[in-house]
Amino acid sequence: MSASKTISPSISDSASFIAVDWGTTNLRAFLMSQDGDIQAQRDSDQGMLKLGASEFEAVLADLLDDWLTPNLPIYMSGMVGSRGGWQEVPYQHCPIKLSDLSEHLYWLKTALPNPIAIVPGLQGKGVAGYHDVMRGEETQLLGAMDWLEAQGRTEEAPVFCLPGTHCKWVQIQNGNVTQFSTSITGELFARLNDESSLVKGLPKSDALNEDAFNQGVLASQQDGGILHHLFSTRSRFVCGELAADEVRDYLSGVVIGHDVNDILESLSAPESPVVIVGSKALSARYALALASRHLKSEFIDASEASIRGLKRLANKGA
Repeated sequence: MSASKTISPSISDSASFIAVDWGTTNLRAFLMSQDGDIQAQRDSDQGMLKLGASEFEAVLADLLDDWLTPNLPIYMSGMVGSRGGWQEVPYQHCPIKLSDLSEHLYWLKTALPNPIAIVPGLQGKGVAGYHDVMRGEETQLLGAMDWLEAQGRTEEAPVFCLPGTHCKWVQIQNGNVTQFSTSITGELFARLNDESSLVKGLPKSDALNEDAFNQGVLASQQDGGILHHLFSTRSRFVCGELAADEVRDYLSGVVIGHDVNDILESLSAPESPVVIVGSKALSARYALALASRHLKSEFIDASEASIRGLKRLANKGA
């Protein structure tokens, strides 16, 4: 097991709770004050996919070590509560007020001294009328609302975009999640970018080529549909319209452009900036795609949103 522990101070009276973000591939724990200040952080690569149900408790105990005390409740969000996680926690059905999540926490029975709760995910309907689900993003949404409230923006009803392997689009009104929709954007791009004939043999780069990306976004807005636009990644390279080092970012623009176009056509036009909750690099791509539709956006890091959300739940449960 690989884990890193910051040199933490002795647990003082200001430590109020432990926030745990336990995802598919990683585990992060934060020693928190009641005000939401991070006093120490510990990380592990022991995500949900690496563990059997019987292993979660031991992994958490090893990571927390001297943080194990009855005075520090632990609040966990993410895939830890999924089928295949530590304990499958039933989804809460939409519409639901995000602040009411504190009433539906699942308290685990463990041998550890700390009280341990898992935040439930949400189940609702997407724009097509089909069932949709989320785990972990509900906590990020609560944290993003906390972020807006800290700016005095309690009256806004923005569209939230949470990009990642599976991108979530959510409209919240009066603190209620009434509907959300998931796109398989990140996973689709990853498959095409790694395995497809569209990019075979072409160079990779971590740096974003904005011009190539914007060309892909523009292509997504033309006639023909996503399947035709995806193939243009190959044909425009073969015919000399795209350089070899432009192809992958063009492909990213096509995929993300379709995600933005298809969802926004089904939602009420945002009256305030779209709030993007995610990583900085991926959020920058969505901001460009939104700008192509003449929409403003703003960014909050997914980790900050998760911590803010868990702080709200911890303080309400205190």
